[in-house]
Amino acid sequence: LNLDQLPALVEVRGEAFLPLDVFERINQERAQAGEPLFANPRNAAAGTLRQLEPRIVAKRQLAFFAYTLHIPNQDSSEEYTIPMPNCQWDALELLQKLGFPVNPHRQCCASLQDVQDYYNYWDARRQDLPYLTDGVVVKINAFGIQQQLGFTQKFPRWAIALKYPAEEAPSRVEAITVNVGRTGAVTPLAILEPVQLAGTTVQRAALHNGDYVAQLDLRVGDTVIVRKAGEIIPEVVRVLPELRPDHAKPFEMPTHCPVCSQPLVRPKGEAVTRCINSSCPAIVKGTLTHWASRNALDINGLGEKIVEQLVDQGLVTSVADLYDLTLDQLVSLERMGHKLAQKLLNAIAKSKTQPWSRVLYGLGIRHVGSVNAQTLVQTFPTIEQLAQATVTDIEGIYGIGPEIAQSVWGWFQISSNQTLIARLREAGLQLEASTKTIALDKSLPLTGKIFVITGTLPTLKRSDAKDLIQNAGGKVTSAVSAKTDYLVVGEDAGSKLEKAQKLGITQLTESQLLDLL
Repeated sequence: LNLDQLPALVEVRGEAFLPLDVFERINQERAQAGEPLFANPRNAAAGTLRQLEPRIVAKRQLAFFAYTLHIPNQDSSEEYTIPMPNCQWDALELLQKLGFPVNPHRQCCASLQDVQDYYNYWDARRQDLPYLTDGVVVKINAFGIQQQLGFTQKFPRWAIALKYPAEEAPSRVEAITVNVGRTGAVTPLAILEPVQLAGTTVQRAALHNGDYVAQLDLRVGDTVIVRKAGEIIPEVVRVLPELRPDHAKPFEMPTHCPVCSQPLVRPKGEAVTRCINSSCPAIVKGTLTHWASRNALDINGLGEKIVEQLVDQGLVTSVADLYDLTLDQLVSLERMGHKLAQKLLNAIAKSKTQPWSRVLYGLGIRHVGSVNAQTLVQTFPTIEQLAQATVTDIEGIYGIGPEIAQSVWGWFQISSNQTLIARLREAGLQLEASTKTIALDKSLPLTGKIFVITGTLPTLKRSDAKDLIQNAGGKVTSAVSAKTDYLVVGEDAGSKLEKAQKLGITQLTESQLLDLL
């Protein structure tokens, strides 16, 4: 820093990006080396930041713009302290003085009309910038007002991103196919003539469901306008019927699964058409990939390509089959040597030690995410207890609604799922909470207490505080209600604090929470 004497701690936040000329140079080098090209600067920058090798990161020449300065807990007894700025503009000026790169095109606007004029100015000129941008960030200047406005659960109330309209481009629909997902959902997909859009070549676009296709009146051969939803997912925005070829027929959703040929079902009140054959290879592949995912059984090495081979070769038809695989079977797979096969077998064996809550999440029951799985396990510490529970029993759990309850109850009524449970038990999977956890449950200090966390805590991350509370028997929910026992309050607390005050809910600082624990 451009200072003779430094404070003990300075926190600077900003954004890393890849300038367009650097992006072009990297892709030229990758082309010469026979490596696949990066799709766009954003993906290349994100991939670079995930690199574990510092030399590769340094070679990529990422750029950086600083936009936030924070100097916590300055001690007046220190020999030197930085005079804290009172507004965003002064903070940016100070950051630049300290030696950080700050966006040279920043502007302090005196009115909303000035903001609009700035937004319009760069809409016409952003293509001339040496980097890609999709909008303008507008912030309240005065820090005092920022503190008054506070935060929602995820975002500051004193800042907003004004996005420019997503880039659109015309293309022609070459075919309309359907994909079958893990839950059996059958989703139409438009196959397009390749078109350049927001820095990538787009050849496919999501169509959501049959009703959406009918609403668009989309047909094979149509010329369509495509854009990237949220700058990421390609979607068909509208059809240009005046360019439609003669005899183009309306699209009809298939009546039978394109993978297993079993009849498809559209549940009453839903827009999604589903395959309900649990043995469908497409569903099995999705189920296996979900089972092996990080938040479920976390089986390192069991990726989509391995899963495809296991299913296509008939070696695996359910997650239980994973635990019967042999070394010889794995070695028969493409690009699978003895060493890699043994590593995968070890990872599968290790997954048997994962707790019951992860197993429940891994089963892929509709509407049961990792958080709901933990909530269910606290009330039903064994799979037998959950399997015997009624819809009313499940729905009675705080945070579990009727749709989740019906889905969980219905899953356990299917005979093939009961067979799966028996096989997983035989394989040695954890289908109940540990004896220690069950025995201590009623004696834990926070048993039955419901917590909500808001704001930034001094030393703990929210996830850490949540783990501490749950390990002590408490529950953590996202919304304040009359059932909430405690609100844990950090800096920049928002509307949750106001609601808790109105309801008379006890508020805790981080230190008070630790005392309670």
